[in-house]
Amino acid sequence: MRLRLSLRLLILITVVVGIALPALLVLFMSDALVRRSVEPILEGQRAAVLNLAGTSLVDPLWVLDSSATDRALKQLLDDASVCAVNLQEERQGAEEIKLSRCAADWPVVRLAAAIRRDGLVLGTLTVSFDDGATERLVSDRRAQVGAIVSLQVVLGGAILLLVLYWRLVRPIDQLKAHAAAIAERQARPLLDLHRGDELGDLGDQLNRMAQQIDGLLADMEAKNTQLRQMAMYDHLTQLPNRTLFREVFQHEASFAKRHGQQLALLFVDLDRFKAINDTLGHAAGDRLLLTVSERLRAAVRGSDLVCRVSGDEFLLLLREAISPEAVQVTVQRLLGGLSENLELQGGQQANVSASIGIALFPQDGEDFDELVRHADMAMYQAKEEGRSRYSFYQSHMDALLAERLELERELAEAIRAGQLLLHYQPIVDANDARVVSVEALVRWQHPTRGLLYPGAFIPVAEESGQIRELGNWTLEAACQQLSRWKSMGRHPGSVAVNLSASHFRDQRLPDQLSHLIEAYGVAPGELTIELTESTVMADSEASMKTIQALRALGVALAVDDFGTGYSSLAYLKLLRPQKLKIDRSFVRDVPEDNDDCVLVRAVLGLAKALDIQVVAEGVETEAQRDFLLSEVCVMQQGYLFSRPIPAEMLGGRLRAWP
Repeated sequence: MRLRLSLRLLILITVVVGIALPALLVLFMSDALVRRSVEPILEGQRAAVLNLAGTSLVDPLWVLDSSATDRALKQLLDDASVCAVNLQEERQGAEEIKLSRCAADWPVVRLAAAIRRDGLVLGTLTVSFDDGATERLVSDRRAQVGAIVSLQVVLGGAILLLVLYWRLVRPIDQLKAHAAAIAERQARPLLDLHRGDELGDLGDQLNRMAQQIDGLLADMEAKNTQLRQMAMYDHLTQLPNRTLFREVFQHEASFAKRHGQQLALLFVDLDRFKAINDTLGHAAGDRLLLTVSERLRAAVRGSDLVCRVSGDEFLLLLREAISPEAVQVTVQRLLGGLSENLELQGGQQANVSASIGIALFPQDGEDFDELVRHADMAMYQAKEEGRSRYSFYQSHMDALLAERLELERELAEAIRAGQLLLHYQPIVDANDARVVSVEALVRWQHPTRGLLYPGAFIPVAEESGQIRELGNWTLEAACQQLSRWKSMGRHPGSVAVNLSASHFRDQRLPDQLSHLIEAYGVAPGELTIELTESTVMADSEASMKTIQALRALGVALAVDDFGTGYSSLAYLKLLRPQKLKIDRSFVRDVPEDNDDCVLVRAVLGLAKALDIQVVAEGVETEAQRDFLLSEVCVMQQGYLFSRPIPAEMLGGRLRAWP
């Protein structure tokens, strides 16, 4: 166990040990020194007393004067240092004289001397001296030295303690208090010890350290504030993000539950925002999101909360949602505000709408994630009903979601288990109905639901991310069928395959096509990739790289559904696709609708000027066919000529090869 001593206790022990021990040593040594100095003096005094006493007894013993002898002995005994006197005369018959005034056990020192006259020994004098005199002298001297040493110890200790306290303990206490104030971030003046020693230097260092710590803590607080802003708010719109929205919701839900109130959670998803973002660029898309966020905040009360979840998705929390009717009023105001034209930077115009799903607390869910999920399902319901509208959550939507998830699982299994197949719709020369190329269209032979068309599973594939895997399968199946037809002595001219935008932007696409072309012997011009306008015009730099790689492989490019997207003639001129496919919506009402006729003529004129082939989609009547032929649109596709059919049914209509 480690011994802990305070600085004050350590200093006190040091002072005691450093002063008291030397003082005790001095006292101990003083006794020996006193004894050494006193004993020769006492011995001399005793010898002198003995010699003087012997001299005083010479005459009385010579003349045999007993009274004078007694007086001399008594006078000797009166000396303070003499305890006893013994006199033994040498004459015959003389008795020994013994005189004593000390106790029998008293410490004595006996000295004897012969009394002589003219060489004749008259007697022997023995004197017992008091040996306690030495101890008394030593004791007296010890007391004197002790008093002096004690005074020195007290004065020296007091002075030393005072100096140590004033020059060491007190400054250290100040340094400690200053360090504690720094640690607790309390307001404090700069420490000035008014001294030039090491503690003064330490105080200056502590001041500098405190300033550096203040600066570091200020930077940390600023960064913490910034991190909290980043953690709790969307960096683009500065709206609360999902994390902060969750915290606010939990607080508001507790309050609403205690007071029997109702909350409304709105899931807002912008319609076709991706097309705008791809067409006008990401910078324009960001500006659009900023404008949308401002309109959302303006359409609700200050007590309501708007949050950007991700991309073009927003969450709104309406406090005190008194009734569904009151929520409807707010939602209609939101839709109206969003439907107004948006003017972006540089004079660009954009129209945006939104689909809104509504879930009410607590009846549609008491947990945040559950409520968001229900609002999300209601939003998808609004999209399926035609977009730019709203939908309240209904309990049956859970079953629809479960069905959708099951369809995702089944689609993944269908790709692996070979349940997919291709039907082919011919593109013909309308003059003689001769097949000039075919379009491959994917179908799903579901084991229980029968034959499913793309509309039943393509949206699910796009949302689940399975669209690339589906596109890969379609490409390989089309190349394989082309090789099979050629081995049978038939040739479709060109096989067109539709690709999604995500698949087209996959950097692995050229390598994949190169492998398929080599594996199935696809010649240049025999494979065509069909893309929508928005897919081609999004991220033009990457698109150009992909298109150049495809052209190097001999793959043709066709722009599908031309005229329905955000058409850009500049991009069209830059990319120069081999084909344009006029969307069926422009063909449906010709030749009766003059506007559609004008649009078709315009597209044909543009394509002719750019030397691009044109295919008219959705031809279902002879009147449509004849109008298009009159406008020199020879290549046509539609139910008038053939529906999409299995490969084996189409083989007989293909031209002989080679």
